Amino acid sequence: MAKNLAEVFRESSEKYGSKPIVWSKNKQKKYESSSYKEIYDDALNLAEGLIDLGLKARENVAILADNRKEWLISDMAIIIAGAVDVPRGTDITDSEIEYIINHSEAKILFVEHDKMLEKFQKNKAKCKGIKTIIMMDPESKEKGVTHLSDLIGKGSKIRGKDKSKAEARIADIKPDDLFTMIYTSGTTGQPKGVMLKHESMMHQLEEVGPRISFSEANERFLSILPVWHIFQRYMEYISVRYGGESYYTNVRDLRDDFSKAKPTFMASAPRLWENIYNGIFTRVNDPKQTPPVRRFLFNLAYFYSKNWNATTRFFRGNLVDYTNRNIFQSLGLAIKYLVLGVITGPFVVTAISLGLAFTIASGTAFQVPLFVLAGLGVLFNFATLDKVVLSKIRLATGGHLKASLSGGGALPGHVDAFFNDIGMKVIEGYGMTETSPVISNRNFDRLIIGSVGDVAPSTELQIRGENGEVLTHINDKHQILAGKLGVKGVVFVKGPHVMKGYFKNPEATKKTIKEGGWMDTGDLGMINYKKTLTLTGRAKDTIVLLGGENVEPVPIENRIAESAYISQVMVCGQDQKVLGAIVVPDFDKIKEFCEVNGIDATTPDQIIASDKIYDLIRKEIKSLNSTKTGFKSFEQVTPFALIKKPFEVGDELTNLMKMKRHVITAKYEKEIKKMYKSN
Repeated sequence: MAKNLAEVFRESSEKYGSKPIVWSKNKQKKYESSSYKEIYDDALNLAEGLIDLGLKARENVAILADNRKEWLISDMAIIIAGAVDVPRGTDITDSEIEYIINHSEAKILFVEHDKMLEKFQKNKAKCKGIKTIIMMDPESKEKGVTHLSDLIGKGSKIRGKDKSKAEARIADIKPDDLFTMIYTSGTTGQPKGVMLKHESMMHQLEEVGPRISFSEANERFLSILPVWHIFQRYMEYISVRYGGESYYTNVRDLRDDFSKAKPTFMASAPRLWENIYNGIFTRVNDPKQTPPVRRFLFNLAYFYSKNWNATTRFFRGNLVDYTNRNIFQSLGLAIKYLVLGVITGPFVVTAISLGLAFTIASGTAFQVPLFVLAGLGVLFNFATLDKVVLSKIRLATGGHLKASLSGGGALPGHVDAFFNDIGMKVIEGYGMTETSPVISNRNFDRLIIGSVGDVAPSTELQIRGENGEVLTHINDKHQILAGKLGVKGVVFVKGPHVMKGYFKNPEATKKTIKEGGWMDTGDLGMINYKKTLTLTGRAKDTIVLLGGENVEPVPIENRIAESAYISQVMVCGQDQKVLGAIVVPDFDKIKEFCEVNGIDATTPDQIIASDKIYDLIRKEIKSLNSTKTGFKSFEQVTPFALIKKPFEVGDELTNLMKMKRHVITAKYEKEIKKMYKSN
């Protein structure tokens, strides 16, 4: 059995041989496959070539590239050579290039293509350590660099003559050796180099993976997240470990690639599913795209499916419990869901529909033909509506998706519930780069919406109070070792998946990893009464108002973003009397509103300057963010500023669509001051 990642690569190559390991696109955007044996042989040859270049075991090697098969080959080769890769995408900034290359002490750099090379060359004078640049793109004719294909060929000749040095490197890998060092995206401050160990990823593959019920050699994974990021990296290794096939895609091609790949699993950030959700409801509610009859059928199908799935969740014990429901509350819910189950159950609905049809037909003066009413009864039952309406949505993802794996941020509750309710299971998890990544996750048996699932195997988790006191202590067997359930605090975690530390940063490491190996995640959460983890916010995102109230902005932002007229929102208000917000309107929906209401505003500049639009957004915020919707008075947004530029990756957002709050706050400092001054 494999003891490190290099051995995983070798074992899978031997086991799955000619089976496709990855599908990447050619110039015509057609998928082409590469087998396990082909990729591993190339990686082994490349590892020999790297060793011949002078790469030593445990040295750092930088990679600046996005998802492609050459990335997989390079990653494997570096690990086989006993070295450590330091990956980043091609959207890396100039300042990040300089900082990461120098800080990591890398001597060898892989670049994806000529454009990335040009980007690096601008900063080359500041990156003193790089001795060798390796070009991945086989189409590149660039001189003065080492081409990947040439180095693979050289390594092949070396293997043909000498005893494999790469194989010796594999045997020399220790459990606590690093396989990667990932620099955090840096929502605040300089990026930190997270050192991850072979034994940490092996824990994730061998203990966490089986809980998601991956099927040996039968899974197809659609890869859309940056492959250098730990979440997608984990999925890449899971695919290799279980003999799966990875299909590389992007946002532009996603719809077509769903039908081509027919994935069984797909890992993604919450923003993607939120966009799909908004797209579905935009089309459904647009009279031009969806006629009234189709809209009625969709709403009826969703009503049946939503209530039936809520009923089954309750009776399977998968309805989240935040308050420790008493016997009367449980009884009330049981009656409620029993009634809903009778009303919406697949078989009961059919029987009732046919019964009503028979009754009406036999009693009416007009003697409506029984077969007509019976036909209507069958038409409007759960199974038929699901097949006619909801299955079309599922088919849009290829028709074989067992579950979407959501991570890298909080999935809004209404989006989470919607996809689960229409038969597209969401396995939401919680993790960090620093934990390799999974801390907790749902599974098919305990798919509890409103939580991020059970604590990972071989893991302990604590909820701690303001003074570091343990409020709750739970292990992976659902045993409460100290404290009690339902108490909010900061999440601490301990287990084999926790990082070795931050590279050359003992102070930051000491602040994050406390006594006894407990890691401070910086996230706020609670262990609910189903003994799963529910996240409630981010400690570092916490806004402290002048009155001393602590406010978590994420739940407020998620609720406000439900408005059809609001695309993005960031809540602010540190050291202010009340909360404020920076709001990016949904300009397409606003334009439709303007046309219907005779408002002379068509450009973004005109829209954000319009008093009528400002009043519309104010009413939207007030309706969604009020005491009626569960927010306390100090959790309600009062002043806000409209801006015309959406938050974008590489600027205001990280690669996983998380807001860089400090960047947005600094960028719109004038707007924030103005809105508070006029409040």
